[in-house]
Amino acid sequence: MREIAFRSLSIDDMQSLFLWLLRPHVSKWYATPPATFAEVVAKYGPRTQRDSPVQAYVILVDGREAGYIQCYPMTLFPDYAAQIGCDAGCAGMDLFIGEESLVGWGLGAGAIERFVADVVFAQPGVTACVAGPSEGNRASIRAFEKAGFRRWKVADNERGERECVLRLEARPKALSQLGPRVLDDL
Repeated sequence: MREIAFRSLSIDDMQSLFLWLLRPHVSKWYATPPATFAEVVAKYGPRTQRDSPVQAYVILVDGREAGYIQCYPMTLFPDYAAQIGCDAGCAGMDLFIGEESLVGWGLGAGAIERFVADVVFAQPGVTACVAGPSEGNRASIRAFEKAGFRRWKVADNERGERECVLRLEARPKALSQLGPRVLDDL
């Protein structure tokens, strides 16, 4: 079994990110692949800052850089959030496996499952997570489903592309994890 971990995106990752985004298996599903390295730095560089509302990470598989994953409050995209019916407690997430040799091994589902548990639902107030892969991206849709997401609806994104919106609700903490005071109040 492979070990999946995450490392915060750093400015030193821009070259890897740029090269991954140019690979056909990634660019095929990316809205507008970057034309230049400068475009990648302009878009993803701010995500390396601690105060960025987009939490961006490099996916590590057995310690090796394998891809990119991010989450963000859906309130950053109010029109889209309203269109699909997300409330303030909803987070969005995206990812890709950049290393083609690692595609098709089930790593996407494992990365999604671990990331949602360790990062997305660890944030205060997050009650649900959504993802919107392109309707034609069956591998991505299947990875989200294997990680527990359910097909929720079909929507058009800001570029007019059809997305299969998948959703996962946060699991309530077990009563034993809430502590004795909560149990006494029941």
